[in-house]
Amino acid sequence: MRPNQDNWRTCRKALLLFLIIGVALASAAGQARKKSKAAGGGASPDDYQKPQLLNGDTNPTLRYPAASFSGWSVKSTSYGWFDVTRQGIRYGVVQPADKISEGFSMSSSEITDLKIEQTYLMFRRGGDKKKYSVFYLSQERWGTVHSGPGAMGAAGMGALGTASMFQAIRNFDNVLAMVKPPAPVVAPAIVAPPPAPIPVVPPSPPAVIVASPSGARADQIVEVQETPLVIRGVAMDSTGIPVVNINGSPANMRPQNNQATEFWSDPLPLQPGTNSVQITASNSAHVETKVAFTVHYTPKAAPVNPRALDKTAIISLLAGAVPSSRVAEIVKERGIKFRVTADDIKEIRAAGGSDELIEAIQQAAPAP
Repeated sequence: MRPNQDNWRTCRKALLLFLIIGVALASAAGQARKKSKAAGGGASPDDYQKPQLLNGDTNPTLRYPAASFSGWSVKSTSYGWFDVTRQGIRYGVVQPADKISEGFSMSSSEITDLKIEQTYLMFRRGGDKKKYSVFYLSQERWGTVHSGPGAMGAAGMGALGTASMFQAIRNFDNVLAMVKPPAPVVAPAIVAPPPAPIPVVPPSPPAVIVASPSGARADQIVEVQETPLVIRGVAMDSTGIPVVNINGSPANMRPQNNQATEFWSDPLPLQPGTNSVQITASNSAHVETKVAFTVHYTPKAAPVNPRALDKTAIISLLAGAVPSSRVAEIVKERGIKFRVTADDIKEIRAAGGSDELIEAIQQAAPAP
C-alpha cells in the first residue's frame, strides 16, 4: 500500500502546481489587456458611432443624438440633436411638453472653448460668459440613460461617439469622409443566359402629408392672412425615418415610430403676395419626395371704427351749422365708412364743405 500512497501524493502535488501556473498566466494576460486598453491601442474609428448624414453633397450636415443637461434624470424623456456643418453647430432638445424648450447655435469661429468632461460636452462662445453644457450619448444607449442616474457612465469619456463628435466640430471634413457612402463600383458586364429577365424594383420614395397650413398640396395655392407661418406634417418610409428639409433647412422632428416622424418648421415670415414653400423628404436609399406649394399672404384689413361717419352724417353736421373745419377734425378722428365718388364730393361741397374737409374725407376713405 505504501507505493500507491506515494504515487497519489506525487500526482496531487503536480496537479496543484499546474493550477497555480494556470492562474498566474491568466492574471498576466488580463493585466496586459488592461494596459493595452489604457494606452488606447484597442480603439479604432470603427469603435465610434458614425453620425447621420443629412442633405448629401448640397449642404452636408452631421446629426448626432443628444439630450438636455438633465437628460439622465429618471423623470426626463427629453431628446434632441446636434446639427454640425462647416459653418457651425446648432443644438435643440424636445421635452415631454412637445416643444423645443432649450437650444443654442453658434458658428465655428465663435467657439472659444470646447472639451468633453465626463458625460457632458462643454461649449463656450467668444464674448459670452455663459457656458453651454449638453449631455451627449449614443442613440442605442438612450434607454439605459433614461433608466436612472446610475447609468451616467454610459456616455463617459471615450464612449461611443464622443471622439467623432469632437472631430466633427473641429475637423468637419474628416468625419464627413468617414460617413459618406463609398462611390459605386461599376462591375463588368455579364452576359446572362436566355431564361426570363428578373425585374428590378426601384426603391419607393417617402410619403409626405402636410397638416398645416390646411389644404396645402403639391402645386396648390394656399390663402393665409397671418404671419409668421409654421409648416407641419408627417413623413413616412418603409426603410426607416426619413430626413426632412423645409426650404433647404433641416426641419424639427419628433419620431412617432420606426417608420414615421412628425416634422415642423421654425416660424416662417411671409411677404404680402406669393411665398414659395418646398418640403423635401429623403430616405436611406437617397430617394427623395418633394412637395412644393405656394402660400398667398393677404394681410387682414384694419377694422372699421364703429363711430365712423357716412355721407349723410357729414352733410347733417354741415347743415346743423357745425363748422367745416370741425367736421374735418371729426373725420380724421373717426374715419368714414363709405367709398367716396365724384357725386359725393359735389353734394358735400354744396352743403358747405371746404377744401380741408374734402381732403380729410379722401384720406380717410377705406382701401378698395
